[in-house]
Amino acid sequence: MWSAGWAGDIAWFQFGKTVVRLDRHGNKREVGEYALHVSCIWHWRSSSGFVRADYDTQDLRSLGALGARFREADLAESGLLTFHFDNGDTLAIEPHESDDTSGEETEYWRFFQPGLQTPHVVASNLGVEWHEA
Repeated sequence: MWSAGWAGDIAWFQFGKTVVRLDRHGNKREVGEYALHVSCIWHWRSSSGFVRADYDTQDLRSLGALGARFREADLAESGLLTFHFDNGDTLAIEPHESDDTSGEETEYWRFFQPGLQTPHVVASNLGVEWHEA
């Protein structure tokens, strides 16, 4: 993971090699081969349990400076998704139950390839789904 930041209330994390892709306006931008967008409660912790950043942290640039490499992920029955990194850090994403009974979808996180129309994974209050491009 080499970069992190905010787009409104969505935390984004860039993974893999740096690539140049066109945004929706046709402008070139550097992005990761893969990205994770999170719009629910999350915590980034060091191996000692210290919270490096979470959903209340304003500036996420220091996370990119860690140079943490993704090692593996765990998905619990509760919906807790945990990314494990080679430096011992973890990123825990905690989907929350919505009080909304309207049947509307509330997205929790999305893992995809920025700038490409490729299949991706989306987790929401309706479950985890594979989305075709």
